[in-house]
Amino acid sequence: MSGCLAARRPAAPASSQNQRRHTLQVAAIAAPLKDRETLPSPSSLERELQQRLANSTPAPAATGRRVVLESADELKSTWEHRAWVGGATALMGATLAGGLGQVDGIGGVVEAGVAVCAAYALADLGTAFYHFFVDNYGDASTPVFGGQIAAFQGHHQRPWTITEREFSNNVHKLFKPAAPFAAVLALSAAAGAPVWWDVWSSSFLFLCCMSQQFHAWSHMKRSELPPAVVALQESGLLISRKAHGAHHKSPFNCNYSIVSGMWNPVLDGDNPETSVWMRLERYIHSAYGVEPRSWYEPEQAWQEQQRPGAPLS
Repeated sequence: MSGCLAARRPAAPASSQNQRRHTLQVAAIAAPLKDRETLPSPSSLERELQQRLANSTPAPAATGRRVVLESADELKSTWEHRAWVGGATALMGATLAGGLGQVDGIGGVVEAGVAVCAAYALADLGTAFYHFFVDNYGDASTPVFGGQIAAFQGHHQRPWTITEREFSNNVHKLFKPAAPFAAVLALSAAAGAPVWWDVWSSSFLFLCCMSQQFHAWSHMKRSELPPAVVALQESGLLISRKAHGAHHKSPFNCNYSIVSGMWNPVLDGDNPETSVWMRLERYIHSAYGVEPRSWYEPEQAWQEQQRPGAPLS
């Protein structure tokens, strides 16, 4: 929903340091041009900018607040990635199988079906709130979630890399922390937990973990996707490229759901000023004095870069 991007945030304090940095950057670029007799053409400016970027000192591979990919190896799956994904999936599958094994009669089938549908709906809602918090609060030094926060912010900078990651590389950061919960669920299933709980909990956890892959698919073109995924996106069962695209516009303050996106219209609302996110941001600011990132222009380190090899716009 594009309207959510027009929300007026409470006035944020101006940063004289950032303004000074911006002024110095502009001056540094403009200075060599000021003594020219005629203004350069746009094409010559573009060539000069590309030359300066090529000759500039590369940024460090990593800082305390962001993650920068340096090689194709960081996009490949390792055996550790596969072990976490495979192990957690096996535990979730065991829990689901334990629940389905107890289904008896039409009543049991209905109970299991409702549990799966509820898990699907709540996973979309859960990913929206999770996405909201990692996008707006904390940084790479935040306990437990720091790596995921840095990865999501890095995704805003280089959104195309999610489409280049191998499957286990892409999803292991969600399956790994989910593994202990999956183990507990498997034990509860073995102890005779109710059908609805086994089916709901395993389905919910699996869909939340897989949301990162659904997210990756929403960044791909139709020609790059399996026909089954295209069909699921077109039916609205999975988040589509068009539906997720609105999120990747500064200040990244809407369309947070990344399973199906069914909750986005409800959470974003028709009026950005009264959206669930705006109300939550104001509450957190009032109660804890913490401002979300969406109240400010993106830091230079987080601004979206141009995909290598893509034509200049």
